[in-house]
Amino acid sequence: MARMIGAGFVVKSLILVVLLVPVAGCWSSKELNELAITMGMAIDQYEGNKFLVTVQVVDSGEVSASKGTLGRSPVILYRAKGDTVSEALQRMSTSSPRAIYNSHLRVLVIGETLARKGIKDVLDYISRNWQFRTDFPVIIAKGAQAGDTLRVLTPIESIPAIQMLNAIENSKKYWAPTVAIHFDDLIRAMVSKGRQAVVTGILLTGDAEEGGKRSNLATTLPKSRLRLIGLSAFKKDKLIGWLNENDSRGYNFIMGQVYKSTGNITCDDGKLLALEVLNEKSKLKASFQGGKLRLAADMKVEAKIAEVACDIKLTRDETIRQLEAKAEKRLREIAQSALDRIQHDLKVDVFGYGEVVHRHYPKYWRQVKANWDEQFSNTPVDLQVDVKIRLLGTVTEALERVD
Repeated sequence: MARMIGAGFVVKSLILVVLLVPVAGCWSSKELNELAITMGMAIDQYEGNKFLVTVQVVDSGEVSASKGTLGRSPVILYRAKGDTVSEALQRMSTSSPRAIYNSHLRVLVIGETLARKGIKDVLDYISRNWQFRTDFPVIIAKGAQAGDTLRVLTPIESIPAIQMLNAIENSKKYWAPTVAIHFDDLIRAMVSKGRQAVVTGILLTGDAEEGGKRSNLATTLPKSRLRLIGLSAFKKDKLIGWLNENDSRGYNFIMGQVYKSTGNITCDDGKLLALEVLNEKSKLKASFQGGKLRLAADMKVEAKIAEVACDIKLTRDETIRQLEAKAEKRLREIAQSALDRIQHDLKVDVFGYGEVVHRHYPKYWRQVKANWDEQFSNTPVDLQVDVKIRLLGTVTEALERVD
């Protein structure tokens, strides 16, 4: 019932906004019963240079709490192919009884194959089209067609695109390896001379066809699920590689984008102690030493003790200092692993050090901007880490264990 009420509220809110559209001018006005409101869009490569576009349209009658469930799927998918994205969307008119309305798009999914080929045309179309806003997140479907991710019916939220959106925003706050990249953020990174883009990936587990059946919701363990994974790295508009979970976490620590996350350190007795991040800040720096460019990241973390399996005395200042030193060492290892992967394997500046150099050393920047990614890959980066444990939890000592 709560799920139906929540989904019904979303649909009613969208209907209210759509009803206000004609106020802007009569020439482009549309009646509500003429619109198919798009919640999710997926774009894949098809047969060389063609596009396969999938849109997830909400069935307002099905998710409305006032009408209750009619036994239908809460969303309908429309698919079409075309030489351009706009052609594919217009071709949907042959199967959709209503005009596809994209102003309330909640998430854009791009297939990995298309992302590796280049997404310039996709970004150009959406940027030019007045119907699209730019506040929706973009994700990459790893190892699968983007359209298949929109087929999966999801628990909790009856509209899968909204579940994706909520998962992205939630994981950004609580899980360090992911980050929410909105369309306007992606555009800024794509046009920047001193920074390349990263985009969070999504993984489809199970069979997409089974995931599209209502039976996928009639079990505590759905046969098909969607799961956010690590970050993909781009060079200009092309995906060039992936960061694993650990390296994605290191990237976000260097960028100061960790809001709340948990990490483990090993005590002297070999057992684990979990620290939860309370606050994290990072500052990217550039300087010249001996006539050579040096880069740095100054990371400052405040944490609390979340779980203790070690046999230690937490009330001792010396113990806290030792734990802080261990945490700093572990965080430096995570950040260094990410840095090595990005600098030496991917060889792109996804951090934005080029923008830092541009601001502080514009004359030098003019000399290196044409080959900045190569310059970045060969420039040392000093990782400075400072961890402070602020809270010990609701108990000050580890619980005594009975042998």
